[in-house]
Amino acid sequence: MAEPAENKIKIPMIGLLAVKNLLITKEDLQKALSYCSGAENLALALKEYFLSKEIISAQNMERLLRAAKTIDLRQKEFKFGAVAIRKGFINQSVLKLVLEEQENDIKNKRKVRLIGDMLVEAGMMAEKQKNYILKLQERVREEVKKSSEGNATDPSSPSDALKPDPAEGLPEKSKTETDGNEQDAGNLREAEIIEGGIKLEISKDFMAAFLSKTDYFDDTVTLDAVKTALFEKGIVAGLAEDKMIEGFIRSSGFKTKSFRVAKGISPIQGKDARIEFFFNIDYLKVGDLTADGGIDFKERGEIPFVEAGTVLAEKIPLIEARKGHNIYGHEIEITPGKDIDLKCGKGAKLSEDGHKLLADVGGFPKYALSGHVFVHQEYTTEGDVDYETGHVQYDGNVNVKGRIKSGFKVEGNNIQAIEVDGGIITAEGNVKIAGGINEGKIYAKGNVHAKFIHKSEIICMGDVVVGKEIVDSDIECSGGCVIDGKLISSRISAKMGIKAKHIGTEMSGPSVIRIGQDIFTVKELEKNKAKIEHLKKMTEFHGEKKDKLKEDHLTLQKQITDLAHIQDRSQLEQKELNSKILALGNDTEAVHDLQKKIEQLQMAAKKAEESLDACFDKSDKIEAAMANEDREIEAIEKRRADLIDERNNLIKWAKENPGKPVVTCEGVIMPETLIKGKHTEKRITEMLRYSKISEVLCTSDQGKNLTIYEMQVGNI
Repeated sequence: MAEPAENKIKIPMIGLLAVKNLLITKEDLQKALSYCSGAENLALALKEYFLSKEIISAQNMERLLRAAKTIDLRQKEFKFGAVAIRKGFINQSVLKLVLEEQENDIKNKRKVRLIGDMLVEAGMMAEKQKNYILKLQERVREEVKKSSEGNATDPSSPSDALKPDPAEGLPEKSKTETDGNEQDAGNLREAEIIEGGIKLEISKDFMAAFLSKTDYFDDTVTLDAVKTALFEKGIVAGLAEDKMIEGFIRSSGFKTKSFRVAKGISPIQGKDARIEFFFNIDYLKVGDLTADGGIDFKERGEIPFVEAGTVLAEKIPLIEARKGHNIYGHEIEITPGKDIDLKCGKGAKLSEDGHKLLADVGGFPKYALSGHVFVHQEYTTEGDVDYETGHVQYDGNVNVKGRIKSGFKVEGNNIQAIEVDGGIITAEGNVKIAGGINEGKIYAKGNVHAKFIHKSEIICMGDVVVGKEIVDSDIECSGGCVIDGKLISSRISAKMGIKAKHIGTEMSGPSVIRIGQDIFTVKELEKNKAKIEHLKKMTEFHGEKKDKLKEDHLTLQKQITDLAHIQDRSQLEQKELNSKILALGNDTEAVHDLQKKIEQLQMAAKKAEESLDACFDKSDKIEAAMANEDREIEAIEKRRADLIDERNNLIKWAKENPGKPVVTCEGVIMPETLIKGKHTEKRITEMLRYSKISEVLCTSDQGKNLTIYEMQVGNI
């Protein structure tokens, strides 16, 4: 049976170097070890043995001792550097520089400086950090020393010290050379031969290093020699345990299969938190003209009604990033995940764990550009909006079962009515008019549907869909404009294009059509910017008010302190006067004078007390006013943050929905109709039938960098 690994003789470095430099043979070393096995200092005993037997000359012995001392120092220095990198005190580049400088000192036979001292002198490491590593190395050395003391070595079997049991000290997985230690040859860099005839292979991603034995493997190679060779290659992180490496050295295998000697730590990339919605938020997706001139509404459908308690959205938490490093100790870049908040508007609430958003009331869910989720209830008027009802403002959906009369306003989320007759609508969502819009003004962040539009102004973020005609109107939309009839004498801007049956008549003035341009978004961003600037000024205004209140409060505190001093002095003086009265005895006149002074002091103290009470009341009011200013600033900053989110979401939405500069007409386009794209325009000079007009990018033979757009007319 093989002896336990801990009972093996550790061969001194001078013996290994002597064999390596062919000064002695392995047999000479085995004989020397057997002869000196009982010595307390084996290295010193070997030195004296080789010199006394004249096997190695004094000059060569001196060289061996210097080399052994240098190797011992360098091993400690490599270990020092490895610990420094693992602790994050320095990086690989810094270690390489100081080791090279130390190597130059050795080659030029200058006094060798320790890399710890060099790093401290250069300001790259703190003295405390250096001492920490040195103490750690000393502790490790002492533990090794203690564990080796008292271990008996059998002098009769020196060969065992040189040729340990191949499987001794090697874990089961390594003995069988399986379980993940093998590597894919296609993922490895070119192999290198290092100390002791060992082949070193490194993965292309620098996340693993593998060792295997060549035909000329030196079985006398030591653990320290292998680790030094790895350190010299810069492999300092994720090294296998010493007993694993020793097991590799002693094993008779690992000639066809490899041993993984180092492994990096793979990073975990962060993943953004996201929100999963359980209701339709696609009202923000505008319609898109299809190739045949139709319009695709993405089948958005109706926004559903939800009951109270319905889960509307759930937050999928972010995955936090974890740093990793390769076998060289180089940190691998990671992308941190970004968090996102669930935002509740009116009618919605957060679950107890804060990860779900629930309907607080029954109603219609709505996702706003600011990121808030609302649940809107519905307000219904049974007749017209006129002098009887007055203006209608409702934080929810509005259903007008009549007309919206001239000059009257309706504000809400989704708004529907029978007709608009000079009325004004402001909607956070969609507008649906069963009849027509006549001389009306409509602003909507959704779509607008109507039977006809006459002499009206429509501004919306979505689509404008008209059943019969648009006459003498101004329309700006970020979606498409579809008229299942005529477009007459109007100014239309539709980012996603226009489709109509007829454009113009013989008796009407020409229409001006803009396509591919997002006028709505541009104006919204300008309004948003103005609101943000206004709120910023409001924050500054309230901040200045708070600063003024702070100054008043400090002045008041000084007054309170002064009044308190008056009271204190009054009490002291009264006490002194009372003492004098007692001392005067029967001197009535003097006592009377002193009593009069006491009364004056009491009146002054009372007046100070009244002033003090007034100051405290005023102080309370100032503190309340300061707290109110803080609340105002907090509320303003919250609104400002919402506007910034709204701005960012609007920009993102605009980028995700690029314009479609297309006009499709199933009937006639009359002459003088002006069609403007983002880059060019075209005035129709003759009657066109069944036409499709698109702004397209053309190639130019005159210059490679010349960009030319033109309006291209084709048939549908």
